[in-house]
Amino acid sequence: MVDVLRSQGLAIRELERVVPTKAAKAEVNAGLSLKANVADVSRTLADVASNIETKLNLEEVQSLIDEKVGKNELQYLLSNKVSVEELSKVLEHKASSQEVHLEFANLQSKVDELHRELSKRF
Repeated sequence: MVDVLRSQGLAIRELERVVPTKAAKAEVNAGLSLKANVADVSRTLADVASNIETKLNLEEVQSLIDEKVGKNELQYLLSNKVSVEELSKVLEHKASSQEVHLEFANLQSKVDELHRELSKRF
């Protein structure tokens, strides 16, 4: 009987030591209220499944990659294009539309003048 009392005493002391570290019922309820319920988890899983279905598959991704220009191809294509400096030089030497119209008007007047002179001679 002494052993039983001694073991019960030890068990009581152990409970007295552990009880203050246990959560109160209100604390447990407050913690549980922050957790997701089955409906929330089911809805989230359905959203994830829907997103997975709309993602591209491997073949579609590979097809998109194949359509892209590679770095070397791009550099080659760009090397064959006119540079900004070359274009600027060409534009500097290019006549403006006003200059072309003036030159055309001068040529037209010279043609008219020649036409009048030829008409007077014949």
